Amino acid sequence: MAFQSKRRRNLIRVNFMVLIGFLLLTPQAMAQAPADAQAPEKAEQGTDPFAVPEGATAEELMKFIASVKQKRGRTMESVTKAATSAVAGAEAIRQLKDVPEPMQLAAIREEIAALTFLSRMNPAMKTKMTNLMKELETSSNPTLARLGKMEAFKSKIASAGRGTAEEQKVIIGEFKTMVGDKGLDRESYSLGTTLARSLSSNAELAASFYDQLADMMLASKDEAIKSRADNTRGAARRMRLMGNEMEITGTITTGEEFDWASYRGKTVLVDFWASWCGPCRAEVPNMKEQLALYGEQGFAIVGINLDNTLDACDKYVAQENLDWPNLFSKKEGEQGWNNPLVQYYGVSGIPTAILVDKEGKVVSLRARGQELNRLLKELLGEPQGKVETAAE
Repeated sequence: MAFQSKRRRNLIRVNFMVLIGFLLLTPQAMAQAPADAQAPEKAEQGTDPFAVPEGATAEELMKFIASVKQKRGRTMESVTKAATSAVAGAEAIRQLKDVPEPMQLAAIREEIAALTFLSRMNPAMKTKMTNLMKELETSSNPTLARLGKMEAFKSKIASAGRGTAEEQKVIIGEFKTMVGDKGLDRESYSLGTTLARSLSSNAELAASFYDQLADMMLASKDEAIKSRADNTRGAARRMRLMGNEMEITGTITTGEEFDWASYRGKTVLVDFWASWCGPCRAEVPNMKEQLALYGEQGFAIVGINLDNTLDACDKYVAQENLDWPNLFSKKEGEQGWNNPLVQYYGVSGIPTAILVDKEGKVVSLRARGQELNRLLKELLGEPQGKVETAAE
């Protein structure tokens, strides 16, 4: 029964995320819909607001897609109806001639998003999705064919983490072939970073791919992509930390230089966090508990704070009575995601919790929750400390 309950929760979570993906207007669609593409307050009497308008232009159909999504409501029935209409509107655009390519792409992305949601419940829509992917991949239009290949590649990425090392290498090769001489654009860059993260269970392969991805980024014609190459190179550095020493330099919130060498001989949790990060805050009670249990045995915590202001960090530290140091740079432009250590280790999501043993070697890149507890017991034995309760 426990397995069935977990499976049911996972299915609900998957469907919810797919639903959210459909509900959000894609940036491309927002760009292609006219500025006045707002749903009217009331539909004209006698008309069905979910019916595709006959004889409409591509621009009018994009306006229609935006409109039905705004009318989607909050029930599964109403969202399904809106998604079905979005598919029909996108199909109508694909039937028109001389549609500008950017608008074609925007319509197809809307269709894919809606079909991804609908195909979870409707076999006919799953067939539509399969046919659309085949049509795109075999298109004589290189841009559409590339889009089709990218969409098909997403499913491979989703399962890459469960594959063997050889299978993962094949997927990397396919990605590099797909990027080809054209180089990275924003879509292929997004696929590449997702693939790199999915390989994290194979740290060395992930590191190697992050390095290759950084090289591709430096060669990109997109300056925004090029500017993130150092961060990606940092992610490769982070992947290679296992079994090696971690470098930490900077100043703590009080303005003093941080002395990393003084932590040698201790087991240290290095926690990248921010006060605005819900999952980070959720980890705090367990971190405090483990510190109470293992503090006398040499366990310590060091925070790397990603708040945009020192005040936000200090307020949370005081509120939660956190008695460990937090690194925070007061130099202009080095706050938040621009924290030098965040860049150096290519941190792209928080909390990121790295555990360092008494010899100064990294033993885990994911030391959160029960995994932290397990590792501390393995490294330090049974806890000798005591957790104080409110009654005490």
